[in-house]
Amino acid sequence: MRIIYDYKIFWLQKYGGISRYFVNIIKNFQKNKNIDFKIVAPFYQNSYLNHEIEEKKIFGFYMKIKIPKTLFLFKQFNKFFFKYLVHNFKPNLIHSTYYNENINKKNIPLIVTVYDLIHEKLAKEKGHEIFPKYNSLMMADHVICISKKTKEDLIKFYNISENKISVIYLGSDHALTSPNKYEGLNKDKPYILYVGSREKYKNFQFFLKGYSLSERLKRDFNLVLFGGGKLSNKERKIISDLKIDHKNIIHIGGDDKKLYQLYKSSIMFIFPSIYEGFGLPLVEAMANGCPVICSKNKVFEEIAGDAVEYFDPTNLESFKEKVEDVIYSNSRIKELKLLGKSKSENYSWEKCANETLKIYSKFTRN
Repeated sequence: MRIIYDYKIFWLQKYGGISRYFVNIIKNFQKNKNIDFKIVAPFYQNSYLNHEIEEKKIFGFYMKIKIPKTLFLFKQFNKFFFKYLVHNFKPNLIHSTYYNENINKKNIPLIVTVYDLIHEKLAKEKGHEIFPKYNSLMMADHVICISKKTKEDLIKFYNISENKISVIYLGSDHALTSPNKYEGLNKDKPYILYVGSREKYKNFQFFLKGYSLSERLKRDFNLVLFGGGKLSNKERKIISDLKIDHKNIIHIGGDDKKLYQLYKSSIMFIFPSIYEGFGLPLVEAMANGCPVICSKNKVFEEIAGDAVEYFDPTNLESFKEKVEDVIYSNSRIKELKLLGKSKSENYSWEKCANETLKIYSKFTRN
């Protein structure tokens, strides 16, 4: 079986859930002698790809930093050489890494993975209808969704036949690579962890407001924000307006190893997001024995079940009460650690890769 993965997500992301997904299923395929694959990424900036995949499996050059004012040029290089190498490699199948409309697949089966429908949902809330994935989905021979809720949303927005869609969950075992706790913070004051982007649907302002309502939480716990870029002036003003001491909020950047250490050493992970396609940080935290409190939504209920504590993401009092109830209860924290650890074992990259391979096999003869 000869498979090609395109460059797109590896050019767009240095780190991130989507590139993590592809690199982990590809790592499993490296063990299978019946699979011959290439990642055609003439120029890429993805750290996972650079460090975790055999060099001989990648056609391309790693760029540690993007050169200003050259993005259009590199984009055109990637498009041109991808088409050229597909022709020469003669794959049995192409798996597009991120809604690539420029794939000239001819008679080659094309698989597309859909991660979420957030752009469509946000547009609809504003009274607009947009379908940015339409061309990619129409080209695809089969679509993989990373949760049942994502599949439900995909059918709702794009009216794609259910027979054309498979649900394959992501893994969590990649997050077990670091046995150590994070030692870079004041050990006298434990912290609550927030991970990733702070965009609107991530509900970050709600998270801050809920924290600000509790004098006990502000007194006893810091907030650590991992990734998502440095705090903006607007965010700093919100923190000031909420009368939160800026010393209570610590931003930390870095690689995944540091993130996994933070999971291990935090008192809890809070995931206030309104909508996700899967919620990779949810299973990463559980895998590392970090208690989770998150928004009550269909995706998180599907993925985490009763292994986490839920709050109403529109009700600040619900947030405050749930966090205080858990964080000041040693027995509940211990229970959530055990439940989360057990639940995370349902999500492995080997299982994800094997189920993906079954889809590939339906569309290939060799």
